[in-house]
Amino acid sequence: MGPTINFPVIHPILETDRLNLKPPTLADALDFFEIRSNHEFMKYIGRHPITHILEAEKYIQRILDGFNSRTGLSWKICEKGSDKLIGYIGFWSIDYTHFRTKIGYGLHQDYHRKGYLTEALNTLTHFTFNELGLHSVLAEADDKNVATIKLLEKCGFKKEAHFKESFYFDGEFLDSAIYCKVKISNNSI
Repeated sequence: MGPTINFPVIHPILETDRLNLKPPTLADALDFFEIRSNHEFMKYIGRHPITHILEAEKYIQRILDGFNSRTGLSWKICEKGSDKLIGYIGFWSIDYTHFRTKIGYGLHQDYHRKGYLTEALNTLTHFTFNELGLHSVLAEADDKNVATIKLLEKCGFKKEAHFKESFYFDGEFLDSAIYCKVKISNNSI
């Protein structure tokens, strides 16, 4: 019998040394808006900053719908002892045929350079391989986003591809760097 994906019935809460990863709620829309409306944050996302809280609510609702349809699984990042969304991390696409998923994340600029995304990403990939039963996690990054590429490499992701002018945004063709982390044997790397 082959591998199976163990999508959770109840959204799990994950912990790191300093963080809790919890399911987002519509009550997090203002904190999410604060992150995604920031021009500097959105610089490498390939989307314009959101301009209204309703856009944040719709985004969170898509996350909740993804969990309910078993196609995505995302968390808000909170410091321990707090319920305030300081970032987000999760999968927006789970490939049940090939045991693979795509990951995305973001962190409010006030919390940069504290190692929070490293903790969250390592915890999430461990959960992905050892609890969900997936075999690989894919990340796509703007090739100019040095910070996210360093994060991915620090967390054991390897570059698989570089796509020239594969993404069109705001009148410009942009390159994409594709990174992947693969489960080896019974241990995630």
